[in-house]
Amino acid sequence: MMMLDFHTHVGFDKDGMSHTIQELLATMDFNYVDKAVVFPLNEKDGDLIGASLKLLEAKNPRLVPFLRFDPKSTTPEMLRKHISRFRGVKLHPQSQDFDVMDNDFYPLYEIIAKSKKPLLVHTKADQRFPTADPDRISMLGDVFPNLKIILGHFAHGSPDAIARVGKLDNLYLETSIRCTHPLHLKRTLEIVGPDKILFGSDIPYSNQELELLKIRRCDITYEDMEKILYKNAASLLGL
Repeated sequence: MMMLDFHTHVGFDKDGMSHTIQELLATMDFNYVDKAVVFPLNEKDGDLIGASLKLLEAKNPRLVPFLRFDPKSTTPEMLRKHISRFRGVKLHPQSQDFDVMDNDFYPLYEIIAKSKKPLLVHTKADQRFPTADPDRISMLGDVFPNLKIILGHFAHGSPDAIARVGKLDNLYLETSIRCTHPLHLKRTLEIVGPDKILFGSDIPYSNQELELLKIRRCDITYEDMEKILYKNAASLLGL
């Protein structure tokens, strides 16, 4: 069975964590993962676009680079200049401290939607980090029905966000870290369907082997597992 990890990082973050392309590829080899969506860590110098562009230099067919940027400092012209070189976009409203529903960012979402490339958004249901609220982020799916949006970290298990994923064709869930023990994963699959869930590990913040094990221990059909581990992501990415 082919596998594609939809959530991996490389680079150096502001807290001193580092993860290299070589380390990522070694982890993928160990776990028999064929491809990985990759984007920068929360770079300490703040140049997320520059760090994203460096990933393109690897030119490794197993890596699928996403463009990460801070919408507060990225103009539509800047986004148009770079987006064609990437397979998708990653936004982190918690780290970059922005409200995804701010109208000022709508022109950026329109560009992403027009590109037909997926947008992966970090979520976290924690009152300390209101910008990462999965319920609010999932509302973006109503505003931009042509924008394919993946709610990172399984929408932190939010019932309202998960229900919206089940209703809207353009919303998806990525499995890393949050609330994806096998029983919850199976119950969520019954709500949203097997075509709306994508495997992700969030390495180096989590462990790829552990994140895969949660899916493998889930009591679902081989066909559904194949969709979660590869086919859904491949379809979104045009692979």
